Amino acid sequence: MQYRQCFIFYTVAKEKSFTQAATKLFMTQSAISHAMKDLETEAGTALFERLHRKIELTAAGTALLATVTPLVEKFQQVEMQLQNLEQAAPLRLASCITYGEITLPQVLDQFKSQLPHQKIIVQISPAEDCYKKLSAGKVDLAILEGRVPNGNYQQKVIANYPLAFVAAPDLFTTAKLTLTELLSQPLLLRERGSAVRETFEAFLTLKGLRCYPTWESTDSASLIAATKNKMGISLLPRPLVARALAKNELAELVVNQTKLHNQITALRPNRNNPSALEKLWTCL
Repeated sequence: MQYRQCFIFYTVAKEKSFTQAATKLFMTQSAISHAMKDLETEAGTALFERLHRKIELTAAGTALLATVTPLVEKFQQVEMQLQNLEQAAPLRLASCITYGEITLPQVLDQFKSQLPHQKIIVQISPAEDCYKKLSAGKVDLAILEGRVPNGNYQQKVIANYPLAFVAAPDLFTTAKLTLTELLSQPLLLRERGSAVRETFEAFLTLKGLRCYPTWESTDSASLIAATKNKMGISLLPRPLVARALAKNELAELVVNQTKLHNQITALRPNRNNPSALEKLWTCL
């Protein structure tokens, strides 16, 4: 018994008519009758009682229908899932901490409004880890901050955050400092290798200077908390501290001739990508 015969039998049994089954399956009535004759020959028994204007299942036909119904219904479910296989496969996204905290939630909200059933797995980690995951094929798209390593990837700049020197509002009597004055204060900085730290150290190197932070952390939230508690001056993406600045929980310091930015870049493999990834790419 082939699946084609099974499906024709199922349809004829449900419709109780060779003619209606032929219409539903876009076949001729003679083809339907021939297929059922072959099936009855294989079964060695009649499956239908052929009445004047309709057909009825025999006891053997009823038993066969009970057997094939779950098989046909399961196959129909698989056919329906084939149309949505791409959305069933989750998109895997790795994002640097800064972009993940500031902008990514709004981007994903916009994306989900266009593809509400698309699954997304998001991993927030330092930029270096995001790139390693992309290189190993563990994610479909990576969002990095700062320097972008060489690789065979499509890339585009998706954000450029200004960096801000911040301190507790009453820690200094003036909001303006020279670079020398800044470096003489306790500095609370992201870990070495992070984009913010690399940007700052590259700037200092060009001027023949170095910094010696008293507090280092991979977590921006801990730096913000320490800064609020007058532990020193921190350098962070301005959007990350915008709310604290607005509430006067932090104050921004102006350092003479020092304007720093943190560039955010998205990378994806150079290949034919699924349409869902193309859609996400346009949302970034």
